[in-house]
Amino acid sequence: MTLAEQIQEGIKQATKDRLHLRLETLRLAKAAILVKEKESHHENGVSDEEVIAALRAEVRKRQQSMETYKQVGRLEMVEQLEAEIVVLEEFLPKQFTEADLEAKVRAYLAEHPEVNHAGKLTGALKKELGDLADGKVLMDVCKRVLGQ
Repeated sequence: MTLAEQIQEGIKQATKDRLHLRLETLRLAKAAILVKEKESHHENGVSDEEVIAALRAEVRKRQQSMETYKQVGRLEMVEQLEAEIVVLEEFLPKQFTEADLEAKVRAYLAEHPEVNHAGKLTGALKKELGDLADGKVLMDVCKRVLGQ
């Protein structure tokens, strides 16, 4: 079952269970997937990688909105967005924790001691780890390990 099909099944189940927040979040995710599908012009739908990219974009949008709502003191909106992020992350591959990333960074530096710039290190590791690491968290870990 593809990721898009899993989301469709999640919509059906949320409708049956009358879980309003989950239902609305999954509908918005499905809309983002449909936009991706129209952009890609594939005859057989979108790939799981494209669905993951669409879901990550939705999570990023919510994280940015959370920062804005925190600044203006709308904590009820922050809580709602956090709940939406939890729903979306159920369909995303699990990412490395900061401790795991730090271990990967240190291992990479042991093999490649010539790398001394956080940007180059982040780029090299992002290619290696792909969607298993959030770019912003990876950059923060690289800077911390390099002492920049």
